[in-house]
Amino acid sequence: MLQRISVLSTKLGESPARLRRVKDFPSQLKDFTLFEIKTMLDKNDFSLATQAQLQTARKLIEEQSRLMEK
Repeated sequence: MLQRISVLSTKLGESPARLRRVKDFPSQLKDFTLFEIKTMLDKNDFSLATQAQLQTARKLIEEQSRLMEK
């Protein structure tokens, strides 16, 4: 439970993954938490980023430990 809360409150900018590798990635997303990104996806709020960019941001946070293993 605490692990899940920790992941939901993680901001994209805190992720060690390098966002510069992702083409046309909106830099303002680095200030948003996983919870906020998921809320935007659920509400179809694409005012800051496209659906694909929000899904990429969600994946970067959720799978950051797996992504950093490579």
